[in-house]
Amino acid sequence: MERQTRKKENGTYEIINVEKAAESLARFEDLYEYVIDRETSIPEELAKLRNEGKEKSFKFREYMGQKLLNTSFISLLKQFKID
Repeated sequence: MERQTRKKENGTYEIINVEKAAESLARFEDLYEYVIDRETSIPEELAKLRNEGKEKSFKFREYMGQKLLNTSFISLLKQFKID
């Protein structure tokens, strides 16, 4: 990913290309919203599969992996004060 900002010595940022920076930020916001939405919807899917007794199914394990990955990603974003 090509950076569209540059960090100054005083800790603030300057924008290199406003249009590209805005587009990149918009895509990042889309990704963030998707991950947050999945953090809500995946547990619902897992509960449904549990009720059906499908805890050992491929789908259940795939959802569980996605949930762990999303949780880790959200934790990483919070470390960088992105929330």
